[in-house]
Amino acid sequence: MREDLKNIVEQLAIKGIRTAGGQQWDDVMGLMQKLVAEYIDVPKVDSWTDTKGVEYRNFSCIFKGKSSKKIVIGAHYDTFEETPGADDNGSAVAVLLCLGKLLTLEQIELPHSIELVFYACEEPPFFGTEGMGSFHHAQTCSKENTELMICLEMVGFFSEEKGSQDYPFLPLKWIYGSRGDYLMVVSNLKSVGKLNKFWKKLKSSSLSYKRFISPFKSYGMDWSDHRNYWSRGIPAIMITDTSVFRNANYHQLTDTPDTLDYDRMEKLTRDLLKLL
Repeated sequence: MREDLKNIVEQLAIKGIRTAGGQQWDDVMGLMQKLVAEYIDVPKVDSWTDTKGVEYRNFSCIFKGKSSKKIVIGAHYDTFEETPGADDNGSAVAVLLCLGKLLTLEQIELPHSIELVFYACEEPPFFGTEGMGSFHHAQTCSKENTELMICLEMVGFFSEEKGSQDYPFLPLKWIYGSRGDYLMVVSNLKSVGKLNKFWKKLKSSSLSYKRFISPFKSYGMDWSDHRNYWSRGIPAIMITDTSVFRNANYHQLTDTPDTLDYDRMEKLTRDLLKLL
């Protein structure tokens, strides 16, 4: 799986190609559709156009479970401006594709239906607007048909160095430590109950996880696609390497495939399968 993860990131993390609506955007959507079909199955395509007539597409695959109530696992595939976006968010796209491959191969009995979604348009100028791909998808979800949404946002950058992990508030360093060697699981209060169901499984992993729960929208708490599910009252969590608080390559041309930890990304992929 490690080679699959690396191969996917290397195909995606090329400077300038994944800018939503950019010159190569049609090619990128074609590449995403090809990758989803190659690793999982022919995807469902949800498309829309902006006022300039530019088309955007989400891609999704559903695995039927005992309950029709679904768990949505999503990752955005666009990048910020001209950046290669290996960690942001090629890492999460690669993990999601490999999770889909595992689900296809192992054909496990699922308590809930699982929908894997690859979103367009998470980055500025779309972020925080109705143009986000996750905003479009969230309109098809409700508390009645969706058990949980899991957002994968930058999951490939780690460091064992002391002082490699920063935080929006200094006291958090005393709680979580100064090494960027873990994944943070972010939750709002309404989603804590769902998170607690999974926490023992995550804590038993050889990959380190920590959780951050806040009664309000702390700095960075809603900086990804889960925000559009929270706004509809749907439980949602984000799994992240903490983005700008750890990875100095965030939104830079240095966000390249050689900076990622593919062994840890593989562990995350297998851990996600255990949660389902």
